[in-house]
Amino acid sequence: MRNTHISLAALSFTLLSNTYVTPVFADENEPLLDKSMFSIGVGISDNSVGTSSDETGFQFFAAYDLNQHNLMEGVKSSVEFGFIDYGFSRDNTGIWATYVAAAPLSENFGWLARLGLDIGDDSGLMVGAGVSYATNENIEFRGEYVVRDEVDSLQFNFIYHL
Repeated sequence: MRNTHISLAALSFTLLSNTYVTPVFADENEPLLDKSMFSIGVGISDNSVGTSSDETGFQFFAAYDLNQHNLMEGVKSSVEFGFIDYGFSRDNTGIWATYVAAAPLSENFGWLARLGLDIGDDSGLMVGAGVSYATNENIEFRGEYVVRDEVDSLQFNFIYHL
């Protein structure tokens, strides 16, 4: 069963990453989505449920920047969609979608906050906050604490901005 989820995750990631290769067009010559606004990411997480022991999981995701919908000056926003395997000995996976607000604290460091839904084995509200470090305009590392209905996660993610 676990191999089926990994295969499904790989297929989903392939389909999401094809948005970079295959542009979507609103009109004949004007793209509906700007490929430079996409990001892809992978991460590992330390997950816990109540008082049970922690497990290491993984996730991958795609993001689209919503620069035209920023909350306030200096704060950027995006939507992120992903797949997570919580790593518990029981089969525990899910997909999620969140709205993310982020802003710089200095040239390379920043903060972020997320709010969204986790759909799967831990369906429900998903809230998180963290810090980011950008090595350049394309590569970013994030450390986050994310709370769901049952699973709390300490996450380390790598993001590549296309």
